[in-house]
Amino acid sequence: MRLPQNSHLCRSTRIVMLLLCALLLAARGAAPPDASALDTGVAFARPAVAELPRATAYRIGLNTEVTGTGAQLGDLSIRAARLAVEEINAAGGINGIPLELVVRDCRSSAATALEQYRLALSEDQLTALIGPFKSAYAVGIVPEHRISALPMLIGANTATLTAQGDTNLFRMRPSDSLTAAAMAALATDRLAKQRIAIIHDSDAFGTGGAEHITSALAMRSLAPVARADYRTGTRDFDALAQTVAAARPDAVLIYATNTTDLGFLLRAIRYWKIDASIITSPSGATTVTHDVAAEAQDGIYVAMDAFLPATPQGRRFVGRFTERFGVPPDTYIAWYYDAMFMLAGVVRARGSAPQDVSAGLRATTFEGVQGAYHFDAQGEGLHDVTLVQMRGGAAQRIGMFGTGGFQPAVSE
Repeated sequence: MRLPQNSHLCRSTRIVMLLLCALLLAARGAAPPDASALDTGVAFARPAVAELPRATAYRIGLNTEVTGTGAQLGDLSIRAARLAVEEINAAGGINGIPLELVVRDCRSSAATALEQYRLALSEDQLTALIGPFKSAYAVGIVPEHRISALPMLIGANTATLTAQGDTNLFRMRPSDSLTAAAMAALATDRLAKQRIAIIHDSDAFGTGGAEHITSALAMRSLAPVARADYRTGTRDFDALAQTVAAARPDAVLIYATNTTDLGFLLRAIRYWKIDASIITSPSGATTVTHDVAAEAQDGIYVAMDAFLPATPQGRRFVGRFTERFGVPPDTYIAWYYDAMFMLAGVVRARGSAPQDVSAGLRATTFEGVQGAYHFDAQGEGLHDVTLVQMRGGAAQRIGMFGTGGFQPAVSE
């Protein structure tokens, strides 16, 4: 005789087994899903990707000095970029989408510049980044940027920055190797000077420029009769000027980072009556340098990025900037304006994907305020400099220097 509970267990087991068999048979006999089952039969006018929300703005980052020792230059730089954004957006933006400028303050600190660069990449959702103007800040940022796909345009001049294999890095100003060669050529070949002294900022920009000048002099079998450096932010240059004066130079070549520093340095050189031709890197032609140096700027030579009055684009930029902000622009902030228009043109033609923007920049030839940009394999965009002499705070062009050497101005 079987127990009732055992009979119950057997019936339950049989039921479970029958259910399992039914499921297996159904699985074996099931037909694969019909691909058309997902179709609605409705013909859409545009693909689904095109229905995704459009960007509300193309965001362009700007890493510059809002505060700190370089705040005057940073203020003018922001204004140049802002003017371009206003003009682009007033004309309809990029296919109807406006540009937005996203400014981060490096506070005149290399460490802060790097920190703000990292935050910009992680938080700001950028289409491109306009990076440092100064090499002192760029030397920490560029090595990290080699692993980033974001296009970055810089004004920093140190020659080695574009020699690190970064395919998304673009320099918007002439490198210091070209500027230094122009300064040495002007001193020795045009002005027939032989006793050359070098004064430079001790940062990466100044030191790199001084090394390139020294190399250019060595090619002419010359060596500096004196070389002196100073720290960014120096105001008392009397001891340095006396040291240089003791070497009796007939030319003083100055590679200066901060325009305010250079203004005080020029005043010290004039005070100590150093009887020599003075040739400076681009900061010698700036409004800020003139404001500090006053008549001490008069007569110096400057290797500039460009001579804005020489072209219609340059004259238009000077007029629009002065009209908009009530002050004239410094010569070497024009690249910020050019950078915004160049990026707008590339994004309009190719889209905003980082790889497409970088490819577009490498393929473009752009007639800007500072000249004709064409990026080579290393990302160098400009390939000559302008040489001027300062008179009453205004630059008078004396020639150009590029791969073909010195070319005098037509009016010379």
